[in-house]
Amino acid sequence: MTLQGIDWLVIGLYAAGILCAGFLLARKTQSSEGYFLAGRALRWPFIGASLFAANISAEHFVGLAGSGYAGGMAVGGYEWSAVFCLVPLVMLFLPFYIRIFTVPEFLEQRFSPGVRLFFSGFMVVLSVLTKISISLWASSLVFADLLGWPPLVVIWVIGLVTALYTMKGGLRVVVYTDALQTTILLIAAVVLTVAGLRHVGGWSGLHARLAPEMFSMVRPATDPDYPWPGMFIGVFLAGSFYWSMDQVLVQRTFAAKTLGEGRRGAILCGFLKLTTPFLLVLPGLIAKALFPDLAKADQAYGTLLRHLMPAGLLGLTISGIGAALMGHISATYNSVSTLITRDFYLRWRPGAAQEQQIRVGRIAVLVVFVLGSAWAPMIGRFGNLFTYLQTVQVYLMLPFAGIFFLGVLWRRTTTPGVIACLGTACVVCPLLMLNGELHFLPFMAAPLLRPWLQAALLAFAVSMAVLVAASLATPRPAAAKLATTTVSDWRLLFAGDGSGWLRDYRLWLPVVVFLAAALWYAMR
Repeated sequence: MTLQGIDWLVIGLYAAGILCAGFLLARKTQSSEGYFLAGRALRWPFIGASLFAANISAEHFVGLAGSGYAGGMAVGGYEWSAVFCLVPLVMLFLPFYIRIFTVPEFLEQRFSPGVRLFFSGFMVVLSVLTKISISLWASSLVFADLLGWPPLVVIWVIGLVTALYTMKGGLRVVVYTDALQTTILLIAAVVLTVAGLRHVGGWSGLHARLAPEMFSMVRPATDPDYPWPGMFIGVFLAGSFYWSMDQVLVQRTFAAKTLGEGRRGAILCGFLKLTTPFLLVLPGLIAKALFPDLAKADQAYGTLLRHLMPAGLLGLTISGIGAALMGHISATYNSVSTLITRDFYLRWRPGAAQEQQIRVGRIAVLVVFVLGSAWAPMIGRFGNLFTYLQTVQVYLMLPFAGIFFLGVLWRRTTTPGVIACLGTACVVCPLLMLNGELHFLPFMAAPLLRPWLQAALLAFAVSMAVLVAASLATPRPAAAKLATTTVSDWRLLFAGDGSGWLRDYRLWLPVVVFLAAALWYAMR
């Protein structure tokens, strides 16, 4: 594949547009709230687009298409599950979050400073070791294949450019550039999917070329990769953590002008997520129909680009991949800098001036960029290590999700119970994950426990049992601590925001949930 002049022109225009937009939007920020939370003035279209962009990265283009090539549409269940995972954010957690800067700050209000620091440190380390470094390494592979650039050049150049506009303007720049990048990302994905369907004779032609099970979104309970209990329960819990408790995602909703704007933005993201199985997984099936003998499944997306995309549109698609990458990394940079500044620096220097907080946030972005870029090449050398890291991350997401849900819904949840739960999870989760490789626990040989998602559910159940038991065995939390951190009246979960029926989240949330359920049922 050789890029034509028109392709380079499109790529150059995209890069120039993002940089110009970033630096033009980066007006001088006078307060930490303005830098870290865009002055809490964001409207719902930008929140929704930024949530979507923060979620999608370069590895989604390659990985989802590769999974579609190897196993069919079932991996798209992860994407549609996001719609259901946004429901707890919209209805349950966002009313608590709208007054704070970071998710760990809520944990301090509900439990203790120690729980806050543990969770914040956990998120900072995993963001550097997984989100940033893996995104940069995946992008280096993609662009090395498509453009012939050296991987290390890709890592450092893209990482630095993204860090510069993130440092300059904070969340405001990140969100507004995300809106532009989401548009480019979606257009590029639509172009490739439509071109692919034309080559295979449309949806019916694709069905004629592939086995029926390639289109099934619901697999047996013993399926090793996509068992339906694990997909419907385990992925919901892990996804609820990701969409409702992960600082990288939910920081956009913290910055909403009102609670209603935050809710509508999250719902817009849900509508956008309905498209991703068709735009990112379906190209893998198209590649399977056209090129059934690829050496590796992850070659599917690049192969389609090389063979189907004409000049100009190829440049647009490469720009779309770049948009996904930069949106995801900028979101992570900004959120990690917020965690470091608000959860660690201000604990050391509680009286720090606004300007000093912003300076520390910018330094944190630079440090995170350097660490992530330096660590990214190690993924190529120790690929299995990072597979384990990602798996441990999902295993630990489930207990944390349980802590958040019980912390808000069950007033009897105590800090000692949370500590006991975390201690249990730190033992049980790695143990069951390791058993998935070595198979040394006889009872885990049961067919329903063999899929790793259901083993993670078992670890979750054990951790929750410890949380409940330890909470019941320790004194009740003080009533004052529970007043602003737990649900006191269930009717409040269904209250409107006074914005009129057409803008009421209670109209649009059921619509997007129904559409996700209907699509899943139609492709069962």
